[in-house]
Amino acid sequence: MEENKNIENNKPQFAIFDWIVSLPVIRILKPLYEWKKAFWIYCFLGFISTVSNYIFTIVFADAFHISGTIANVLAWLLSTFISFILFRYFYFDRTNNSFINELLKFASARVFTLGVETLSVLVFVDYLKFDLRIVKAILIPVTAILNYFISKLFVFKNKE
Repeated sequence: MEENKNIENNKPQFAIFDWIVSLPVIRILKPLYEWKKAFWIYCFLGFISTVSNYIFTIVFADAFHISGTIANVLAWLLSTFISFILFRYFYFDRTNNSFINELLKFASARVFTLGVETLSVLVFVDYLKFDLRIVKAILIPVTAILNYFISKLFVFKNKE
């Protein structure tokens, strides 16, 4: 079991993260990073995906003066594609599935969390008039956890 853990933590695509953690200012975090490398890389990539979703939602709502619900759906489309690229290359093992096949599975699987987010934004922002920024911030951990399990169990899974 320990051997699998070491293999998992030494994927070639992790090399860029290993390099970042070796930089002088960041080097202090290296022991924590080495302890749970795959977890920290997942968190970092998830952070990028989450921030892009949040920023796109706010920009669409503010710049185009559209409802929170529509802004959320547009942001979801862009951030889902960004997330797919990041997780496919840097985190989950490569599979025998085609790029398009995995992208469709990834987007389809995330439709569930899009539904959770969209319904929440519709109710709390568009009808109850809560602040979009606060509602999106509260939804972040919910969708992050759901997306992790959906991706791990259904999308980036090798055919047996």
